[in-house]
Amino acid sequence: MKFWEENGRASGRGSVGSTHSAIHLENPESHLRWYFKYFLGTAHQNYYGKTAEKNMFILSVVKSDEHYRAILWAKTGLQRIYLPVNLQKTRSPQSICQEFGDINVVRAPREIKEAEIQRDLLYIEEQEGAINFKFGVLYRKKGQSTDNEILCNNDITPSFEKFLNLIGEKVALKGFNEYRGGLDVKGDTTGTHTYRTVMEGKHIMFHVANMLPFSKDNPQQVERKRHIGNDIVNIVFQEEDDEFDPTCFLSQMSHIYASVTYKTEQDAYLLRVFNEEAVPPYGPEISGEYTDHDHFRRVLLVKLMNGEKAVYETPQFVARRERTIDQLLREIYKRYVRCDEQGELDHHLRPFADLTDRIIETTPRIGRKKRFKKAARFTEKGQDLKFQKIISGHAPTSKNCTSLSLQRKLAHFSNWRCDRVLGDIPQKIHCADFWDTFVVMGSDNGLSLINTLTADVTEIYDSLFVPKQILVVEEKSIAIVRAEKGKNKTGCIYTFDLSALTMKSQCTKNIGRKKTKQEKIQATKGCSLVCCYLTIASKLYMSVVKHKMIQLYEWIRIPGQGQGWFQCKNDFQISDVQSMCMFSRPSGLKICVGTSTEFLIIDAEAGENDKRKCIERLQKHKENTSLCITPVVKDEINNWAIGVLLTYNNISVLEQFTLHPDNIFTILIKWNVKPLHIHSSLPYFMAIGQQGIEIRMASNGNVVHSIDVTCVSYLAIRCDLIYLSTWDNSSSTGEIVSLPTSVNFGSNSTISSTGLALSNESVEHSVESPGSTLTRESPLRRSFNDHAWARTYTHTETHDDLANNIFSCLSLTDLAYTQSIRPP
Repeated sequence: MKFWEENGRASGRGSVGSTHSAIHLENPESHLRWYFKYFLGTAHQNYYGKTAEKNMFILSVVKSDEHYRAILWAKTGLQRIYLPVNLQKTRSPQSICQEFGDINVVRAPREIKEAEIQRDLLYIEEQEGAINFKFGVLYRKKGQSTDNEILCNNDITPSFEKFLNLIGEKVALKGFNEYRGGLDVKGDTTGTHTYRTVMEGKHIMFHVANMLPFSKDNPQQVERKRHIGNDIVNIVFQEEDDEFDPTCFLSQMSHIYASVTYKTEQDAYLLRVFNEEAVPPYGPEISGEYTDHDHFRRVLLVKLMNGEKAVYETPQFVARRERTIDQLLREIYKRYVRCDEQGELDHHLRPFADLTDRIIETTPRIGRKKRFKKAARFTEKGQDLKFQKIISGHAPTSKNCTSLSLQRKLAHFSNWRCDRVLGDIPQKIHCADFWDTFVVMGSDNGLSLINTLTADVTEIYDSLFVPKQILVVEEKSIAIVRAEKGKNKTGCIYTFDLSALTMKSQCTKNIGRKKTKQEKIQATKGCSLVCCYLTIASKLYMSVVKHKMIQLYEWIRIPGQGQGWFQCKNDFQISDVQSMCMFSRPSGLKICVGTSTEFLIIDAEAGENDKRKCIERLQKHKENTSLCITPVVKDEINNWAIGVLLTYNNISVLEQFTLHPDNIFTILIKWNVKPLHIHSSLPYFMAIGQQGIEIRMASNGNVVHSIDVTCVSYLAIRCDLIYLSTWDNSSSTGEIVSLPTSVNFGSNSTISSTGLALSNESVEHSVESPGSTLTRESPLRRSFNDHAWARTYTHTETHDDLANNIFSCLSLTDLAYTQSIRPP
């Protein structure tokens, strides 16, 4: 095997954004195990079908009032997506399949109504990766260069013991009733003691080589190799800074080696991580030497957990997973949808004419008793499966508790909090931007100015003037507004002096037509899109899409001549532009546009003779329903973009520009939401869609956080805060909130339909916790009656960990009851 090294100085792998800003678990199960979290225990549909390539797949769909959640189970893995609910038209399973983009369905999928399929789908979901982890720990003396020499070490020195006590706690194996990581807990055949811990709610078992059985007659120490050699991740501890070569281990299973050196004089730990060459980049970024031991423990354990997840994406493990999932899908086909050679259907599958080709409502219709009973049996089966997972401690979305001795070592994430800027706004907000303590807001009622300190709202223009985009440029003290005016709703660009706009807010009457014309850029009449860009040299440019043309304007202001103006500098003939952004490169200003079929980059400074050569095609894509372009800026000195994130539907392609212009490599991201806007705040990409907000790592596309939300839209970004608007249909009011662009992601968060009211979904319970109360509403209220729950907690009085684990899992799911629970 060949390895690449991370040592805090050079990672050995190029990446878009560093991950040093936060320590968090990537691809957390609480955000990715959708079937357990949202489907199991609720009424949902499962459909079976085949692609044009004869590959089998299963589509699972669950519907709520605001959106659909869909999971596509295919050989290549699981794909998830949110879809909005269309009240005028019900979606069919085939139309939902088409939303995934890369699947070609030749005929309508057929529904499988057997309740037992839930167990099979839950098992397939568990194949995506381990919920708990096991890591090997070896002690290496100076000069040892073979695995046999390292495995023969039996001494546990004070420094080694100090390290083991830092990363875990010592437990006796006999009678140990939690995650055992393949060790014997009955007969002590794998040693009498070991070390274990809990981090991020995940159980970690350490296979300490010095504590595993030792054989004097076997120099290869086969018993120790049986565990250490099958661990994907191993820690190699050494007391002297001696060069470590991971190729001395001959294991084909171990892909990551973390070399930890303890420096006695500095009382510090030196960390280096060696990754097999096929392992993709993962976080957090290491800094090399650590004097804060608790911080080092957190970095090390989260790094190794993320590393094991990254190993599952290597070709070796991907091939294994594909074979496993393909075999499981075939087993489901044989069990529920099997056809004989003559094409006759098995009794489990109804004829096509009787199948439901539309997604049924979550709650069965009144009067259909037979259908209601079958749906009830289906949901009860799912709830039983969920309950079994919860009480066994294998629920993928739970936060497991840990012993009191480890509480001091657990670093806590700060909640991803939001601040409410304005509330109880009686109209839907189309657009808004901010400066100082004011908000310029556009809605169906016109243009308004809001003072965030006093909450005073002043109408600047009435409903005849409908803003669609507002861009505030504080450096130039202007606001750019694209608005529709008049009966024909013709778009045009208006510019406002911010100080003058503030003065106008003091007037109680609307501004007259004559005054409006003076702020109007007449040449932009008929425009449909606008964006602006301020260069590092304080030059302001504006691009306007007008019919089949893009116009480039520059802001001109001569000292002593009052208000400035926009002057047209260039124009380009491009049709069907749906999205646009501007950014700087060493070669000059660029405009990136997205059409219905492709993305283009335009050299904005091209001369009249070079216009045909200035357009470069980046990506072609299929017909889409959602397009957005996000420049990725890493060079803060020159404000140069290192790439652009091109998004269509729920797929993003990162076109990264390397040092050589001809050398461009791509990173593919498949979002679980359909992004309407994506913000780049390295090392994160934040996607904002109508059905949710999702944050991923820019370096590898891994999920780090997601928030369920409805009726949310992006407004603006100011001072590392993203401003969003929400709308509550029940009360017909909206609000504006702000969210940070870079935070530590720890606890799961939800957003209520009335706005971004964050609440913890999963809580790490300790033995100090007196108990917790759960209140959750659900459309179904027919199983797990109150007495059954009371008996459950009564019978587990002496099992605080189990009770807390049950509670923390239940608080993540929308189970079929409304009840307040307090464990005794």
